Order: sequence, then structure tokens, then C-alpha cells
Amino acid sequence: GTALGFLYVDGHVRVYHGKHPIPKAHVARMRLAMPATTDYWINDACGEPLLVITAEVNSGLVKMLPPVLDEVRTLVGERRVTIVFDRGGFSPRLFQKIIAGGFDILTYRKGRVRRVQKRHFQERRATIEGCKVRYVLADQRVLLLGRKLRLRQVTRLSDNGHQTPILTSRVNLSDLEVAFRMFERWRPQN
Repeated sequence: GTALGFLYVDGHVRVYHGKHPIPKAHVARMRLAMPATTDYWINDACGEPLLVITAEVNSGLVKMLPPVLDEVRTLVGERRVTIVFDRGGFSPRLFQKIIAGGFDILTYRKGRVRRVQKRHFQERRATIEGCKVRYVLADQRVLLLGRKLRLRQVTRLSDNGHQTPILTSRVNLSDLEVAFRMFERWRPQN
């Protein structure tokens, strides 16, 4: 269904209470370094869980996305789905592999990015999935990996002048839906 058109990947540190020795990690809510693992949750656009994978706590999203997507592929078959994730998974080389594997990506752009001139932004308003949204957006194409990887960048301009660039391989979505899927991802994650 449409809920599987977008899959949201998010990692959560979980305190480990077992007897096996495992690495420690900083557990923010407890303000302590404790033995911990990371659970990688994959949810559909409605917030329904598709699967969860537990890994060592220091396995970052860039390292974990390939095996996570291998599992996703066995569950969704050959259907092309968009994987939505945060800056922890930022890696143009990884993006290239994900896209070659039959997935699309939607994530924040990490690092220093040239500011988009204000004249390129337009206000967009709509109701998507029952939510009234308003964003000021600029839409452009960008090249990464020495011009080998062509992606779309939708940049949001906040009221305070801050710019938040989003990268995606999806060219068939409106700029408004790209922003909505990224900024409203807390709904399925909760």
C-alpha cells in the first residue's frame, strides 16, 4: 500500500541488562555511560513497524543501512520504496549504493552547503494527510561524488533565516511533499 511507499529508519540507544560484556555508550536520558545496544526501527508512513534490528551501539547508521535494507528488500520484494533517515546516514557513496539497490533516499544534507539566494524561495501551502503545512522552499538539482551522483535538493527557509537542505533521489514528488516527508517524520518515529 501507500504506507510502504516511504520507510523511516531511526536508531535508538537501549541500555543492556544482560550478562555478556558489550561496549558502553552514553545514554542521554540517564547521563551515564552504560552497556548498550542500538535498535534500528523501520516504520512505514503510518508509523506501523516493519522491522527492528539490534546492533552494537557503535554501529552508525552509515554502516547499518546496507544490512537493514537487505532485510527490507526481503520484506517488500522488488517494490521501489523511499528510505527516510537523518544526518547520521549521510554518505554520498552510500546514497549511490542505496539507489543502485532499487531504493530512493530522503535525508538531510550534512556539512557546509552554499546558501541558496533568497530570490529562489517560494512559499508553499497545502494539506497533506490531514496536516496543514506551510514551508518556504527552494528546489534545485545538485551533483555529488565528483559530479557522478545527481540528486535533488529542496531547501527550507525558516522564519529566522536558517536554511535546511534536504536531499532526495525522488524527482516525481512536489517540493512540498519532500519537505513534509522529512520534517514530519517524527510522526511515524513516535
